[in-house]
Amino acid sequence: MKIVSAIDSFKGSATSAELNQVVKEAIEEVLPEAEVATFAIGDGGEGTLEALAEALDGEFISVSTVDLLERPIEIFYFLSGQTAFIEVASVVGIDKIKPTPATVEVATSFGLGAVIRDALSRSCEEIVLTLGGTGTSDGGRGLLASLTEEDKEQLRCVNLIGLTDVRNVYAGSEGYAHIFGPQKGANQTQVEAMDKAALSFVQRIKEEVGIDLQAIPGTGAAGGLGGALVVLGGELKAGFPFVAEKIGLNKASLGVDLVITGEGRLDSQSLNGKVPVGVADLARSAGVPTIAICGSVATDVPGFDDCFLAIFSIQTGVYSLDKAMKKEVTLENARFVIKNIIRSRFL
Repeated sequence: MKIVSAIDSFKGSATSAELNQVVKEAIEEVLPEAEVATFAIGDGGEGTLEALAEALDGEFISVSTVDLLERPIEIFYFLSGQTAFIEVASVVGIDKIKPTPATVEVATSFGLGAVIRDALSRSCEEIVLTLGGTGTSDGGRGLLASLTEEDKEQLRCVNLIGLTDVRNVYAGSEGYAHIFGPQKGANQTQVEAMDKAALSFVQRIKEEVGIDLQAIPGTGAAGGLGGALVVLGGELKAGFPFVAEKIGLNKASLGVDLVITGEGRLDSQSLNGKVPVGVADLARSAGVPTIAICGSVATDVPGFDDCFLAIFSIQTGVYSLDKAMKKEVTLENARFVIKNIIRSRFL
């Protein structure tokens, strides 16, 4: 019996590596002879850097910079060969603030410049930024302001990649201000002002550089950081396929009997490049069924029927959200549910 477990982190609760390890242990309790391969995984958001670092040779590099409120911080990025992997949220993550209209006014992506500059100083040929989990809505203009002309020239000689799990464009009704501004603390007046600035920036870049940010999916990612990377000569890629290839998940799904995946909440957004659906697509192409586990699930998403053999919420009782989110509760519930899934399917 061969099983692959590739579960995304349950954000704010348990990491991908922790969940996959519990799944492995639970399966082996029920089926001691089973071969279980685990893959820490991410789609460009939280946990992506850890997933890449677990699979690739390299080292973590320390950099002193400032966070999104320009407070001094020390962060780490991962250097593998001549490729630097930078988790944007480690510098400007929404977890570093309590989002309010006041934070929206001052939150900046400026601190990312120091990290990119450090990677350039190490003669990196490729710089990959994971764009999920940010707390900024400055259109990436803070990052652009942090870089010198020399930095920008160097970046044009580097393979610059932004990994994202959204396809929103830079401005307008589907732009970063309207779609992501409110969750980062913006009120309606601020959303309108941000979008006005975004539209102005789009026009300026179109006139000065000849790039139409509205024509490139993903430029609205991370509060517009996707657009800033494009202006710097970068390319935006879907996070899951990139990570899956890097960690070898594509090949691992061949010749197995079952794939297990999941994330904190499965809903319609999961269909837009999130880990569980990406894992299920890989498994389906190899003729392998996929089971998903989650903290909660939307029951009105028809597309799930085509993706998964079955979906299971790990909740085993009526809990407060705080209790349900506790790491030890999440992991024990996951262990219980997986053991019962395996018993029902293979015993």
